[in-house]
Amino acid sequence: MKKIITLAICIGLLACKSSESNKIDSIYADEVVLVVNYELENMTLEEHAALGKVVAPNFNSEDIPGFIGKSFVGAEDREVFGGIYYFSGKESVENFLESEIWKGVVSHPNLVNFSTNIYNAFDGTEQANGLHASRKKSNNVEDTEGLHILVVNYNYVDPPSYEKMSSDVKQYAPVFSNENFPGMIGKTMINNRDKKIYGGVYYFTSRDAIDSYFESELWTGFEGDENTDVYMKDIYAVASISAISNGVPVL
Repeated sequence: MKKIITLAICIGLLACKSSESNKIDSIYADEVVLVVNYELENMTLEEHAALGKVVAPNFNSEDIPGFIGKSFVGAEDREVFGGIYYFSGKESVENFLESEIWKGVVSHPNLVNFSTNIYNAFDGTEQANGLHASRKKSNNVEDTEGLHILVVNYNYVDPPSYEKMSSDVKQYAPVFSNENFPGMIGKTMINNRDKKIYGGVYYFTSRDAIDSYFESELWTGFEGDENTDVYMKDIYAVASISAISNGVPVL
């Protein structure tokens, strides 16, 4: 009996050690980001805004399992609209894309040319205030005023290993802060392993703050690096209705 108990304890300790090892070795954070874009057809901006007010309350953590939050976004200069969603894991995203809520959105006759991109968040991104679940958020509509999102995608000419990339994220993530870049609320380091896409989803208090970031030595040095091909720098304004969907990030 004593041997059985001892064996059980050993197995338990090994299981815990294995679990901890897997956690340590993971290069990903739990959160997953879904970026949705679409265009309008035979719909005015006013009609689109009215539609948003109707559907916004449906995007909440009670009705959508694994849902953390959503920012309703738009780039009127590019005539592109959509949402930046945060989920607790990839399975939650996949379930959402099979849900009746999502099917209702994509079947709307005035919303066309949908694109959906799913990204993992890197472990360590929390050091750049990048995990949506842990950010300070507000449900005050006034706090959405001026709020903008920057979504960056890039490729590597000579890609590092994912372990090296994860190590770099942990080393450099603390640099992305409001102290170093006024108006930066936070950055989520993202990647799509299958498509070999890297990048970030940044929240800024204003469009001017984004422009200042682009003029910084950090950004110009990064974009000018011969090993990186920055092919997307999409900027979106955040709609006020976003405050309904689990709040918006604030400083």
